[in-house]
Amino acid sequence: MFACGGMLAACAGSTAATCCCQGLSAAGGAISRISARAMYTVMFLLSIVLAYVMRDHALPLMKKIPWIATFHLEPSPSWFGAQAVYRISMGNWMFFSVLSLMLIGVKNRSDKRDTHLHHGSWGLKFLAWIVLNILPFFFPNDVIEGYTWMARLGSGVFLVIQMVILLDFAFFWNESWVAKEHMGWIVGLLVSTLMLYACSIALTVYLYKWFNPAGEDCSRNLWLISVAVVLCVIFTAICMCPMAKEGSLLPSAVITSYCIYLCYSALSSEPSDYHCNPHAQHHQAKPTMIASTVLTLLSVVYSALRAGTSDFFGGMKDSEQSDFEALQGAETGGGPMQGGDADSDDEDNGKAKPTGPVSYSYSFFHFIFAVACMYLAMLMTGWGTHSRNNEEQVDVGWASVWVKFASLWVTAGLYTWSLVAPALMPDREFL
Repeated sequence: MFACGGMLAACAGSTAATCCCQGLSAAGGAISRISARAMYTVMFLLSIVLAYVMRDHALPLMKKIPWIATFHLEPSPSWFGAQAVYRISMGNWMFFSVLSLMLIGVKNRSDKRDTHLHHGSWGLKFLAWIVLNILPFFFPNDVIEGYTWMARLGSGVFLVIQMVILLDFAFFWNESWVAKEHMGWIVGLLVSTLMLYACSIALTVYLYKWFNPAGEDCSRNLWLISVAVVLCVIFTAICMCPMAKEGSLLPSAVITSYCIYLCYSALSSEPSDYHCNPHAQHHQAKPTMIASTVLTLLSVVYSALRAGTSDFFGGMKDSEQSDFEALQGAETGGGPMQGGDADSDDEDNGKAKPTGPVSYSYSFFHFIFAVACMYLAMLMTGWGTHSRNNEEQVDVGWASVWVKFASLWVTAGLYTWSLVAPALMPDREFL
């Protein structure tokens, strides 16, 4: 009887697992017919939520794992939270890195890897994602420490890519509105430019006033703000010079706004006990910190998606087809999708499989998510310092401050170079 019960239990477990996989596969397939990129974004968002929850509530679990709790003097609770974040980050990094490596060289939608790896097999991919999120919790602390150092490098790569995406967006916005050749769009460009510069000036005044409290010696804050302002003035002046053939005020306004925002974000990341940061002492309410965290993480998701689909990063512009256009063609009974990537999976229901060149690099798309997972770990742990003072704070500490200021300087340098490079090297072609 016991044997019969065991067999029934095994059959029930096997059936439940099969139904679960089939359900995940069906759900994934349904969404992937609209956009496979949406599914990968959902998985990345789930990793963000999982890392955030584990960071603040994994302490009892982490203490019970012997190969993690191997110490003579018990560390602070923030150490255990950081360890949980690193392990979730490592699992997602492995998932997206493997997909990136396996999709290298996919040029045409007729490639089997397009159908079975990037757009299909969602049940298996969800199962692999779950397993890889659990696997790093079996790794010793030394392996995780090595991943932490590697994540610092990967996060730097992600920040550089994010800066180039911003430059690409600024130029694309300006060119697309200028190409309309209508007075309304020209007025829109002018109004947008003036608003961006006005907001930047207003935020700069706020920075000088708020991060330089009366009676305190905050010369370092004043110097950092002044450097940001000087850089913005320099590249704005260059964009109006005749030598800058690609120069325009709208891209300069966008980059100026971003640089001033980075300056604000960096100063806001100064520790709460630092006397030149009254921001930390007046804005510790839980709703404010949660809102700040959500906005920061959403910016990471946007950057990852923009990098994977931007023409600036390997997209095939001439053959690109939007998801909406592809769906519209499918609904009207059109034939196979030629020369475009609708990010859909039409291998069932008797529909013809899409053919033609892919519209973006699948390998690079997953690479962006991989380095974004590294950046997520650094963001939640103060760039590996795990020196947070309460559970709601994210991205606080001197490491975050200097990383953001370095990003500001590199962004200003990249934009300045994009303005002067065509004049310095006229024989070369620039995007």
